Amino acid sequence: MSIVRKLELPASLVVLLGGAAFLLKMCYLSFAFNCFFGFVFLGLFHFYLRARHEMRIPVFLLGLVFAALQVDALGNYFRMYGQQFGPMQYDEFSHLTVQVLVTPVFVWLTREILKISGYDLSLRLTNFFAATTVFSLSALYEIIELWDEVYFNGHRIWGPHDTASDLQWDLCGILVGSVLASFLLRTTQQAGQPALKQSRALSG
Repeated sequence: MSIVRKLELPASLVVLLGGAAFLLKMCYLSFAFNCFFGFVFLGLFHFYLRARHEMRIPVFLLGLVFAALQVDALGNYFRMYGQQFGPMQYDEFSHLTVQVLVTPVFVWLTREILKISGYDLSLRLTNFFAATTVFSLSALYEIIELWDEVYFNGHRIWGPHDTASDLQWDLCGILVGSVLASFLLRTTQQAGQPALKQSRALSG
């Protein structure tokens, strides 16, 4: 077990660097590869949390993250970026929708990590910490886009206000995603309470 713990930090750094590299090149990769990579990455993440930390992340939350990846992948596949999509640009729609879909899993993870650390915070305060984390990661993604533009001759920044606009829609999506997370987590918690009471009654 000590060897596993020693290798855990280097492995985590490799995964983070791999994730950053994927985000850097994701828009240039095929739709099939993006689907495959997303499925494998989320599957490994699920089994790692379950085996290492005994955290059973709900599959439907991982499904939301997978759907978020497809919003971006489909936009690249159909070359929607830079195009009008309903009342907004597809880039704006993507940033809004992705954050709505990924925020619930971050709220769940934040709540579970706080519980393991011995903190029992309200769902509102947990939402706040999760939202700040997601927004920080959104800012990091904008830096990755900048790296692509500056060092790899990419074309992912569409104008002088693109980054500010992206972060604005990210923030809107995070706020909506936080409300969605509160609804989903309260619903699953209430659904689990009758089963818990029944198991306690049987054991008693």
